[in-house]
Amino acid sequence: MYIRSTVETEAQSLQEFAQLQRLPAAGSTVLDSQCKFCVWPSYDDRLSLKCTFRGHETYYLRQRPVTVAPEQLLVVNAGQQYASAIRSAEWVHSFAIYFDQQLVADVAAARRATDELLLTKPWAEAAPDVWFFEQLHAAPPALRQGLYQLQQELAHRPFTALELDEQLHGVLSALLGLQQRQVARSAERLAAVKRSTRLEICRRLYLAKEFIDDAPAAALTLDGIARAGMLSKNHLLRHFRQLFGCSPHEYATGLRLARARTLLTESALPVQAISAQVGFASPSAFGRVFKAALQLTPQQYRQQHAA
Repeated sequence: MYIRSTVETEAQSLQEFAQLQRLPAAGSTVLDSQCKFCVWPSYDDRLSLKCTFRGHETYYLRQRPVTVAPEQLLVVNAGQQYASAIRSAEWVHSFAIYFDQQLVADVAAARRATDELLLTKPWAEAAPDVWFFEQLHAAPPALRQGLYQLQQELAHRPFTALELDEQLHGVLSALLGLQQRQVARSAERLAAVKRSTRLEICRRLYLAKEFIDDAPAAALTLDGIARAGMLSKNHLLRHFRQLFGCSPHEYATGLRLARARTLLTESALPVQAISAQVGFASPSAFGRVFKAALQLTPQQYRQQHAA
């Protein structure tokens, strides 16, 4: 879930806090706020990532103030009591991700597991034992750029469940890698696997690809694609791009655009009908994705390429 808010008074900040507390415990939440004044009382929640793109936000962990500035990250563990405050004459752009508990457990387990284990038990229950040092981290440029790009895209267009799930998997995986480096452990590497294991991974990835091929216009989910390939979600994401050069979401989008191009040039269907037929949530979403990929609107493409 994505929440965007503007907060300038104490009443607004408490209203935003109450809204967050009413959300269901399951699922991830992304909170994108523009604030001048925001005071949240002490509470605990899921594992969360805090950052700012402009200005400073102060968190109070065990009554210890920790001020997050641009170029820095703070990770707060699940169940840890903390409060937060922004008091500024200028607008502060605050960005926080509250990770679904099962997502945390799945990503952590997948980072530790071998390919052989993930093939044997792709959906094994994982203990949510992830723990971070609650201190400021210098944000690696790639991770910070990824967070900023995620914020920009969320602010300008709706994400499908599949797309957001992919993005948060990547963010969380990057955070786990950062934590490992900062506690002086070697970054986890993909272990060399036997040829028979590589062949089995490829077989299952093609099953996942065929599942997308069969219904690219359907409301795809990461869970559904992973189950079709008999892979865990993390295992799917780990290897799909290596084999096919794109993520499952990017692959499905490419199929939808290819079908749309055919319909635009070979049928008289209105653009709105084509948008629905190939699986886009709205004509505006279809137009935006189409133009980003082809530098033409659907109507312009039809005018240039119609027989």
